Amino acid sequence: MNFKMSWTLYGNGGNYRVSNWVDILNQLEQLRGKEGSLTLDMLSDINHGAEMLQVRTESGYYLITLGEIVEDEYQVRTCSDISKPDVGMMILGDRWSERQLIKDFDFVVRVFKEFFNTGNVSKDLLN
Repeated sequence: MNFKMSWTLYGNGGNYRVSNWVDILNQLEQLRGKEGSLTLDMLSDINHGAEMLQVRTESGYYLITLGEIVEDEYQVRTCSDISKPDVGMMILGDRWSERQLIKDFDFVVRVFKEFFNTGNVSKDLLN
């Protein structure tokens, strides 16, 4: 599978085609604990399934979103932890529920690795 990787880091960014895990992991590592985003867009003509995986990060929090087409409708999946308070937090200028945010960078890497290897992310990770 081939992907287009786009990123921002403290307001600067770029994009290019990527087909190896090391490039993605290196870009993720640059985001660890900083402010920015990383998006992987799948470069294939698909009519269903996952299209895009993104992480946004600020203040040590990570928001992961997976965009996919299900039955001709675009849907977004994120992490969801209902044990956390439903309090809004700002991530890169947008308000998100704390229930959708994580602090575990290794989890972010795991989700991106699964998307890179399979072209999707299991609902056990993103629901």
